Amino acid sequence: MTRLFSGRPSIALGLVAAAASLLIAACGTGPIPGQSANQSTTSTSSSTGGSSGSGCTAASAQSAVTVDATDTLKFVPASVCLKAGGTITWKNTGTIVHTTTDESSLAANPSDAEVPSGAKGWNNPLNPGGSFSIKLTVAGAYKYFCIPHESLGMLGQITVVS
Repeated sequence: MTRLFSGRPSIALGLVAAAASLLIAACGTGPIPGQSANQSTTSTSSSTGGSSGSGCTAASAQSAVTVDATDTLKFVPASVCLKAGGTITWKNTGTIVHTTTDESSLAANPSDAEVPSGAKGWNNPLNPGGSFSIKLTVAGAYKYFCIPHESLGMLGQITVVS
């Protein structure tokens, strides 16, 4: 059995590095599935804040929360506590396109998206420097994700309390 690029490990390593560079460069480019290429984001201001979803109570819930979508492929904070009727704003603080999506039909893993009974999901692009805000009026657990980075763990959670 002959080895591919036998005696030339630097060529094989170079090809692997080039392929990885192309994959990374392509991530986050182009239109978002389910969205038109020139759809713009909505910008709304709100207070910054965040908290852990598991200890979310009416006393600890905030009326406005901002979550950053970062180039490290994370939502920061990943888990927030919001009062019913409060506003959550996602801001893309990085240089690559993200989404904030809570539609199980668009998820690679449908359990990455969850909305309480009676609530509606969303799917919005977050272009670099852009933001999107939504008012959540139905109490319960929401799970959302970034379409191009879902498989890389870009997931978030909102707990809304009355």
